[in-house]
Amino acid sequence: MSQQNALNKFFRELDSLDQLPTASAYCQARLKLKPELFVHLNEVTNREFVELSQADGSLKRWHGHRVFGADGTKLNLPDTAQLRKAFSVVTNQHAQQGECVQSLAVVLYDLLNDLGVAASLSPLMAEKEPLLNQLWQATAVDDLLVMDRGFLDYSVIAFAVATNRRVTIRCPRCSFSEINAFWLSDEKERFVRLRVSRRQREFVREHNLPEEVLVRLMKFTLPSGEEEVLLTTLCDLELYPRQDFYQLYGLRWGEETYFDRIKNIFEVERFSGNNERVIRQDFFGVIFLATLDSVLCQSAQVELTKRDQERSRKLPSKVNRAVSYVTLIDHVTELLADDNLPPEEALEQLHKLLQTNPTRHGPGRRYKRPPRSAARSLRHQRYRKRLTA
Repeated sequence: MSQQNALNKFFRELDSLDQLPTASAYCQARLKLKPELFVHLNEVTNREFVELSQADGSLKRWHGHRVFGADGTKLNLPDTAQLRKAFSVVTNQHAQQGECVQSLAVVLYDLLNDLGVAASLSPLMAEKEPLLNQLWQATAVDDLLVMDRGFLDYSVIAFAVATNRRVTIRCPRCSFSEINAFWLSDEKERFVRLRVSRRQREFVREHNLPEEVLVRLMKFTLPSGEEEVLLTTLCDLELYPRQDFYQLYGLRWGEETYFDRIKNIFEVERFSGNNERVIRQDFFGVIFLATLDSVLCQSAQVELTKRDQERSRKLPSKVNRAVSYVTLIDHVTELLADDNLPPEEALEQLHKLLQTNPTRHGPGRRYKRPPRSAARSLRHQRYRKRLTA
């Protein structure tokens, strides 16, 4: 809806139409609001969820570790002079006609508890840089980070060892010589020592990191017949059996579905303004809403699981995230800003609505998508997506 209609709806729900501002007044006022407010709200929501979950024993862990994923995605931004300076300009073979403004969004995501713990929005760069410089402080001693090939870097591994974190990373075929040799061997598991390269030696010494680390390499054969190699700093064979890591790395898919959710359901790239502050407000606001959505879905998911057990259902029920998003948007005003409605009553309404139309997917489900032409894809985005959403 338009901005003025959104304001009308918001103040009508608060029964404060006499204080209704114009769209212009709202735009001027929001420029005084720091994006860090939403960062703080997200931190508070995560912290209180963890405290309450630890108290009742419902916080999910893997072998005693909290498991985080770290990954990045590119966001397309409005093309303005201010955003060109603040972020990155990407071009193609069409020179200026093909230019667009993009940013890199990196999210630290709790893979087992479905929470966006921390996020960064920056110009395009190596994904490891926001992780080490901005998001690392959101982790704690003994936390485990599961990451894709883009994070296989000596600085990341050494940083984890020096700060008593653990990492598990998928390895590309061409990386460290020790890993390359393992790829070519018939072994399924091997311990190797990685040494810092000359290029990274200055960074390692500047941060007082070890110049040599012991890691464990494991080779797995996928159902498709492809081979993958995982690197981990969890070297105890008794505490961490090799077969457990196959399922562990599979948990990383949860972050991919998280990005799909904030891009296609929360529509994070549908920005409400053209300046840097508004872009950051919208981005960190969506991260907070996605976290709040996940927290509110926890109790509904417990109820759905209990109902499945009572009815002996073969396929587990899961909260429908498209339903939960709309439910949250419709009730977020009552939940966070309405003094006339007790929070307990708003939560009870949410709890019932979040259980409606659950999804059911069997484990190991696969669907081979047929190739789609560009014209068909465009038609889907313009017309069919609205009808089927």
